[in-house]
Amino acid sequence: MRIRRLATVGAAALLLAGCGGSEDAGTASPATTSAAETGSSLAEQDAAGVVDAAFSALEEAGAAHVVGSMQESGSTQELDLQLQGEDAQGTITMDGTLVELVYTAGGAYVRAPADFWAAFGMPAEFAGQLEGQWVLMPEEAAGSFSTLTLSGLVDELRASGGDEITGEVTSEEVDGEPVVVVTQEDGSTLTVADGEGAPYPLRIEDKGDAPATVEFSEFGETVEITAPENPVDLNTLGG
Repeated sequence: MRIRRLATVGAAALLLAGCGGSEDAGTASPATTSAAETGSSLAEQDAAGVVDAAFSALEEAGAAHVVGSMQESGSTQELDLQLQGEDAQGTITMDGTLVELVYTAGGAYVRAPADFWAAFGMPAEFAGQLEGQWVLMPEEAAGSFSTLTLSGLVDELRASGGDEITGEVTSEEVDGEPVVVVTQEDGSTLTVADGEGAPYPLRIEDKGDAPATVEFSEFGETVEITAPENPVDLNTLGG
């Protein structure tokens, strides 16, 4: 699968599981040079090698801030999530409706307006009770939230890539820092850090029929993620 699908699959996996990134990472200057000119070992790899190195570094970081957006069939979806270990927290916005998420210790919690719950078929009476309340999702539903973890996202990205990653590998700069960019035929890109540290993925941009971007930052930086107090248990709602 091409890189232009990676952004879509990565963002969609997060969005479907629940239903920062650096903005500067997307402002690369066009100072493109060849691998021979830079002497970069990363830039000397083929596209598949760069992608593998980036995803491995992301997984080994243990934590990252992920910001993304996706447009498909007239719908806009955005995410802003902290992923660390097997925990996650943040927001997903779907056509202007903001949904807060916490996933920790195998439990999944959602806080959203009544319209969100009604859109998923919940009767108005119950949807109104959940307005602005933290909700503990049923155990069977919580399992799907594993995609919201850092390891889950990396697994989805790797699975979507398959053995078909190809493209041009070039060296550029982002805010004066060296990066390697894998560019697909349609212009979709993966931008990877190429400095003294790990080859972290900075930005995936899909320029296909469903435009999407996913940006990564704050690698290895953790925050406290705890379960909300006194959540509404969907298993007991209406009981």
